[in-house]
Amino acid sequence: MEKIIQRIKDYEGYSDKPYQCTAKKWTIGFGYNYEDRGFSVSDITEILSKGFSKEMADRLIVKDFQRCMKEAEAFPFFKTLNEARQAVVIDMIYQLGIKGFKAFKKMLDNLGKGNFKGASQEMVNSKWYTQSGRRGRTNVQQMETGVWQEIK
Repeated sequence: MEKIIQRIKDYEGYSDKPYQCTAKKWTIGFGYNYEDRGFSVSDITEILSKGFSKEMADRLIVKDFQRCMKEAEAFPFFKTLNEARQAVVIDMIYQLGIKGFKAFKKMLDNLGKGNFKGASQEMVNSKWYTQSGRRGRTNVQQMETGVWQEIK
């Protein structure tokens, strides 16, 4: 879990100020899209009294990771993947949301068949790949090989 969360943190970077991500969604912390996900009442109370903190960002990413993990586990193939490939699935769900991830129908079909080269090729053949830079390149390599890749 920690390794995957750290990977997402490395990709997302940290900001204590709101910004619009490439999808034009308001975001803060480690890529926390609060426009779609919102904040709990207790989070809002904390932000109003103390400001947005790194501690809050750490709590939000753990909560989001748990949600992404649960969504990933709903795919029958997920438990058959090794940790490196599971990390790619979780990272893509974190970045795209479950709806965006489910749009990768051919990739999902290939994962269901255990065809990692085909799944990787479908990742490359997407708008996501051209927009994701190093994240896309690293995740494609990691999905194809099943080996943790260094972020370059």
